[in-house]
Amino acid sequence: MKRKFLTNTYLKGIDNYIMMQFEDDNLDCYTVIKKVNSIDKPYISTRGGKDICLLKEGYYILEYMPKGEHYGVRIFLDENKNDLSYYIDIIDKVGIDYDKGLYYDDLYLDITIDRLCDDLVKVWDEDELQNALDEQDITKEQYDIAYATLKKLLNEISQNSNRYINNKHKNYIENNFK
Repeated sequence: MKRKFLTNTYLKGIDNYIMMQFEDDNLDCYTVIKKVNSIDKPYISTRGGKDICLLKEGYYILEYMPKGEHYGVRIFLDENKNDLSYYIDIIDKVGIDYDKGLYYDDLYLDITIDRLCDDLVKVWDEDELQNALDEQDITKEQYDIAYATLKKLLNEISQNSNRYINNKHKNYIENNFK
């Protein structure tokens, strides 16, 4: 299982950025907001047959890490704070390392939702989850948690009921990013 720190997640090639990390009692989560000031080249991802620019100068990354849940939601936003894409990591746990900051233990499964591709929903890395179980990198209980969380999230996505995905991200950034 990989431990990932939000202080450096999705920052490859980014020379300069502003980051704010805080605990949000109203949403019962930890939140990280990053604004890209300088990047060596835009980050382009091909999704649904389209090339989508997810990161360039002036763009934002908003990350919600719900307490007591087994997932984190990362939203890529343009310079006007419009949602471009969602990346949901299914995780074992979230925690704080007082030297390195907020982290999560990744359980390999991921979901993407692409606003620019008719809200295309895709599940990623089921093979990596199976390999982690086969190689005893995770337990059977963690494997089951990953699939139960995947099922719950896909249901919430189809029902449009996940409060982190449905949050008004533009307003959230404008109200919290100082």
